[in-house]
Amino acid sequence: MNPTKVVVIGGKGTAVVIAEQICDAKERFNAPVEFLGYAFDDESFHGEINGLPILCKTTEAFSKYEKYSDVKFIYSLYRPDIMKERIELLKSYKIPEEKFFTFIHPSVMLARSSSVGKGSALCANTVVNPNVKIGSHVTINSNVLIGHDTTIADYSFFAAHSCVGSNVKIGEGAFLGMNCSIRNFVCVNSFSIVGMASNVVKDVEENSVVFGNPAQKKEGLNSKIR
Repeated sequence: MNPTKVVVIGGKGTAVVIAEQICDAKERFNAPVEFLGYAFDDESFHGEINGLPILCKTTEAFSKYEKYSDVKFIYSLYRPDIMKERIELLKSYKIPEEKFFTFIHPSVMLARSSSVGKGSALCANTVVNPNVKIGSHVTINSNVLIGHDTTIADYSFFAAHSCVGSNVKIGEGAFLGMNCSIRNFVCVNSFSIVGMASNVVKDVEENSVVFGNPAQKKEGLNSKIR
């Protein structure tokens, strides 16, 4: 079986994590996937990141690899403070949905009754329990737990060790910080941010920032909360 070759659009933070996870999947588990390189615009990196190549600018990626059926993309330029802008940036590339790769690390436990959309990335040791619906372009970092019957909308982002209860609804572009916990039946609405190590016990309003134990809405804060 010929491997799928993956170009990650991005080159800092989670983009590098996903690239190295793809390399690990191939090297340790013989998964049929290969990291081809980055599409990235920062010229200060001089053509490579951690020894892995920068292939082109982000705006050039689709035209360069459009004709190669075995080359797919993962988009990883999200930032919680400008999620809407970064989603519009992705759409501006006009890459067809079928050209995006869904990466599931071999160590992930994905229930057979659950589903994952195009362009999403599930990193090592994540557990996705039964009847979960994960949308497209969702990033789930390592050691995340998703409870049963939870729905996750497109473009949402889960930092490492977040824990999501059952029957939870995560809205479009929501950001869950490292080591946060979401109670069963809670709704985390679109483009909201849950701060690191927060315990969410009630619904989170759209476009809001919450953190603490229990998590409370905070006003007038810089949204760069991890």
